[in-house]
Amino acid sequence: MVKAVLFTLSFFILSVSLYSDANDNAVLNGFEGEAKNAQRRISGLWHDVNNSNFKNGHLIVSQHGKQVFTAHYLEFKGIPFVEHGTGVRDLDTITVNVQVTQQIPGWTTTGIHTLTLSADGQYLVGEYLSGGEKGPLKFKKAGK
Repeated sequence: MVKAVLFTLSFFILSVSLYSDANDNAVLNGFEGEAKNAQRRISGLWHDVNNSNFKNGHLIVSQHGKQVFTAHYLEFKGIPFVEHGTGVRDLDTITVNVQVTQQIPGWTTTGIHTLTLSADGQYLVGEYLSGGEKGPLKFKKAGK
């Protein structure tokens, strides 16, 4: 009887502690739940907030394990631009090889995006490297 009560109490305490650590900003890898395995959510919809030349910019990020997939639409000075990519996540930084499917005249058709999740989890900030050129990238998380 005592063993059954101790088991039930232990199970209850473990369940409450796992539930109290759960939130929309964490994805735990494995059952251990160790802090070093916790990652903040990067998957979802992000709005391009780089500068006023970029309008209607939307980035979709999907993560499966360490692998990352992206789709990006934007309008640069009114000209539509579409690209997609695959890459990897290392802690809060993603590095994505992108392929342009709808090019802006004069721009290259491949590149690398390196983006880091901000401390508050609301921004992806980094840079692109394409055709020997580089520049800033900044996205704000959409929704909650």
